[in-house]
Amino acid sequence: MSELLYTPIVLGDLELKNRVVMAPMTRSRAPGNLANELMATYYGQRSEAGLIVTEGTAPAADGLGYARIPGLFNSEHARGWRGVTEAAHAGGARIFVQLMHTGRVGHPLNLPPGAEVRGPSPVALAGAMYTDQEGPQPHPVPRELSEVDIAAAIEGYARSAGLAREAGFDGVELHGANGYLIDQY
Repeated sequence: MSELLYTPIVLGDLELKNRVVMAPMTRSRAPGNLANELMATYYGQRSEAGLIVTEGTAPAADGLGYARIPGLFNSEHARGWRGVTEAAHAGGARIFVQLMHTGRVGHPLNLPPGAEVRGPSPVALAGAMYTDQEGPQPHPVPRELSEVDIAAAIEGYARSAGLAREAGFDGVELHGANGYLIDQY
């Protein structure tokens, strides 16, 4: 049976060199929320897998709730991720980006200027969120998303999926668990 694990398989329109899939794991190695050479090295070292799913990656500035997580909502982010996808492809792996909007699971100190913690209702999450500036901080009350904000969030996912193609990703996975924005609805 272990031989089967290392045999090729077709997943949709993708051929995978084997049936090993690397699950997503938050790394918090993206200062400025940009994918970088350290991340390219990390994913390149794991390219023996047939498929790699990246760490959670925000499709919007408001979705960057944790310290140092990557984004994919502008061309600078896509350029950063290009190095990662090239490293994975050089080792023969396919790579999907996991899009994760944190919603109310975040803290303003982890967001870029102008971004804010948002959620479906103005109810703070229990507990605390780590910040580089002040250590663990209580979750704030999020700003309630309006219908216009919800439409913008959906558009953000679509824009991010387009940028994923530009960055060389083979696919997209939507993170809809762990209390993040999709799961909050």
